[in-house]
Amino acid sequence: MKMFLPINVRIDDKKILFIGGGKIAMHKIVTVEKYTSNIIILAPEIHEELKGKGFTEIYKEYEQSDLKGCFLVYACTNIIEVNRRIKNDAEALGILVNVVDNRELSDFISPAVFKQDEMTVAISSNGQNVKKSVEWRDKIKAILQNH
Repeated sequence: MKMFLPINVRIDDKKILFIGGGKIAMHKIVTVEKYTSNIIILAPEIHEELKGKGFTEIYKEYEQSDLKGCFLVYACTNIIEVNRRIKNDAEALGILVNVVDNRELSDFISPAVFKQDEMTVAISSNGQNVKKSVEWRDKIKAILQNH
């Protein structure tokens, strides 16, 4: 079974690429944008709610050359073959990839996060029980917001 080490990674001035511009990408971006606006979204179409938020928007199909200079990549397409190609291309370049909704293909996973000021609480189930992670996060959030 794959195991994921919970760490905090410095992302100042790092390129974070989201390949896919739909609801799947939007869900992941909601967390990442709490820590940086240096987000690039690459997709033929980008969801209206992601437009005009200060992210770099690139309207095109994915090519391996799009990975150049990236620190982290989120493969957020709804086509598993494309996500696998992104994973393989990034691995060859030494770039960590999160293949959304596929912990087996992912180099890292995103925890359920609650951020308030400089404090962050992250809950992870090692990618096995997202619903329970969100429940725990929400319980902790409720406790902390009452103090």
